[in-house]
Amino acid sequence: MKKGIAMLLACALAFGLSACGKGEQMSEMEAIQKQLAEMEGYSCTAELTRTSNKGQNTYGTKQYYKSTGEYRMELTSPESAAGNYTVFDGQQVCQYNSRLGRSLVKDVPESQHRNELFLGQFVKNYMQSEGVTVEAAALDEAKCAVLEAVIPGSDTSVSTEKLWVDRETLLPVRFVIYDAEGEERYRMDYSDFVFNPVFEEGLFVIEESEG
Repeated sequence: MKKGIAMLLACALAFGLSACGKGEQMSEMEAIQKQLAEMEGYSCTAELTRTSNKGQNTYGTKQYYKSTGEYRMELTSPESAAGNYTVFDGQQVCQYNSRLGRSLVKDVPESQHRNELFLGQFVKNYMQSEGVTVEAAALDEAKCAVLEAVIPGSDTSVSTEKLWVDRETLLPVRFVIYDAEGEERYRMDYSDFVFNPVFEEGLFVIEESEG
């Protein structure tokens, strides 16, 4: 997946880079695209807000993601959910419930929606979307670039998505997924975002005891 994303982004960058004269600095958007193209993984803390017809639920999370597909999401709040986590090792998903002290491990079919809350899938969707937009916006008084993408498929609950990137740090600030009516369904507000961290050994491993 990393190679495919890198190739797509490289094509997007090629024209802009070839148009630059010798010695000219890379543009802001080219720098953002390069950062995403070279992403091998990331770690962050994030506040996840999920909106449904029953209202809103907000969770504190710690997230770890590799561009090869593996991921881990740990819940840190509210208290009733703290300690729960989901980990995908590339073949199986393990969902651990801390209150019950139990894990559910299962094979999962290949599906892009399995990864939709992680930025690797957004990058792929962004580069494949037609008529994507890039705009400037103010978010918490910080100027951001906003990248918009269409989510492939017929699921009307996840139709489009936007990523806000800080123009100075080039770090993601907010990620929102919308339904077909343009209503916000998932929002991720990032903090402590680190590109290409060194992951702890075993972070994405599903232990036998977890089954």
